[in-house]
Amino acid sequence: MKEMLKLGFVLAAFAAVACVALAGVNNLTAPVIAANENAKLTAALAEVMPSAKSYTDGVYTPSATAATVESCNVARDAANGVIGCVVQVSGPTYDRMTILVGVTADKTITGVKILANSDSPGFGQKASEPAFYEQFAGKSAELSFTVGTDFDGISGATITSKGVGALLQTATKAALEAMANAN
Repeated sequence: MKEMLKLGFVLAAFAAVACVALAGVNNLTAPVIAANENAKLTAALAEVMPSAKSYTDGVYTPSATAATVESCNVARDAANGVIGCVVQVSGPTYDRMTILVGVTADKTITGVKILANSDSPGFGQKASEPAFYEQFAGKSAELSFTVGTDFDGISGATITSKGVGALLQTATKAALEAMANAN
């Protein structure tokens, strides 16, 4: 009985030391991880809306769709005038995808960047290839983004293609509303 108690206390001591060590490592690495994520987002914003000098939070009404607007950044020029909006949206495709969409003040898409794509390897992952997402640059943000009508889908990945269309529709709606509300 004494041996079991002794082993239990030793195990509890090891667990406590491991928890303290894990918390310490987390406290040391959390700022670095946050800075890296911020740098990655800043680079993606510059890629989608290269003419912007600064960003402010956009005001929009969340939609009742499965897609979620994660951030809405009104892009401004050096004179602080609104030149567009960059929206990060995520939602269901075949699995799940997060994209960044840039829209100019004249309602034209400047670019799309796939930030995360957990769709099936092979067909669904083709949405992350430039051949697919670069087709949206220059299109009107007022389109319904219907596969086959407004853009070319991925052969064999209809669900992914329709999901991307829904994400684009949510993102462009949020961007247009945020630019209309920007002062």
